[in-house]
This record gives sequence, C-alpha cells and structure tokens, in this order.
Amino acid sequence: MDRRKAIKNIGTGLGAITLTSTVTNIFESCQKSIGYSPVFLNNNDFKTISKLMELIIPSTETPGAIELKLPEFLDAYVDAVWSQERKDYFSIEWSAFKRDALKTFKKNNINQLIIDDLDTQLSKYLKQGKNSSETEQNALNFANTLRDLTINAYKVNEYVGENLLAYAPIPGAFLGCVDLKKTTDGKAWSL
Repeated sequence: MDRRKAIKNIGTGLGAITLTSTVTNIFESCQKSIGYSPVFLNNNDFKTISKLMELIIPSTETPGAIELKLPEFLDAYVDAVWSQERKDYFSIEWSAFKRDALKTFKKNNINQLIIDDLDTQLSKYLKQGKNSSETEQNALNFANTLRDLTINAYKVNEYVGENLLAYAPIPGAFLGCVDLKKTTDGKAWSL
C-alpha cells in the first residue's frame, strides 16, 4: 500500500489542526528538540506510538513521521490543547489497542512487539469498520485518532509545507475558482 499516495488523496476531509499560537509554538519547539522527554505519554508508550506513526507515514524519498518529529508534536499537542476528558478517552483507547495487540501476539509487554506486529495490529483496525466488543471499538477509535493526528501533523509540518505542498511565503492575488492541476501542479496549498 502506498501510504503517501493515500495521504494525498485524503485531502482536507479529515479536518485540520487549527494553527493557533500554541500549536505553532509546539511545532517550533519540537523541530528544535534534540533529546525529547514526553509530557503526556510515558517513554514506552511514546516509543511505540512513534513506531506506529512511522508506519502511517514511513520514510521514503521524503522524511517520515519520526524524522519530521511528528510524535513529539503529537505528545505536546495532546498535552497542551486537549481537554482532560479527551486525554482520558485517548488513554482508554490506547490501552485497549495495546491489550489487544499483546493478546493477539501472545506478548507480556508492549516493548516485545516487533514492527511487523504493530503493522498488523494497525492495519487490522484501519481496514475494519465498527467492532463488536467495547475493547475492539476503543482500539479502532485509537487507530483512527492516531492516523488523523499523524496526517494533520504531517500537513502542518514546516518541511512538508515548504517542500512538498504548494507554498507561497508571500501570497499573491486571490484567484477563486482555478484548476489545481494548472496552478499548483495538483498539490494542496501549505497552511
């Protein structure tokens, strides 16, 4: 599956992260960080979620999620922007995803899961619809939330905005209804 092509096809339908000054500051600090200490997630969860994000946006001819520091952004964004209730739901959904993965692959600890296990688990939920059990539904919600956050973080990343999307640091005239293929070679505009 060509995930980069799929991301381009998703467009703006998922909704975008609002670029408030808080979000901008988070992104700037994440880009400069050398040794990152998670603020919302614990270290083990951060490492595993980073691997999952890299599976969603892998390194190819362009940088992947880890190289773009998207996991750092996600952790700081969730901590700074989300309500406590939303953070609690995310934690419940993440716990369900982990429990199901550990059960599926007969492991005792999240650190024992290899990248193929994580890829299988992520694919399992991203390819399914509604699940029957509460645990499976929570795991599905986590997978969808992580995918959405990863894609949105990718779209607002400085490198992506300036190098992969149509970018105009000083916007010109407003052109209403134009053919995207002719004006930007089919690229979406950078935020």
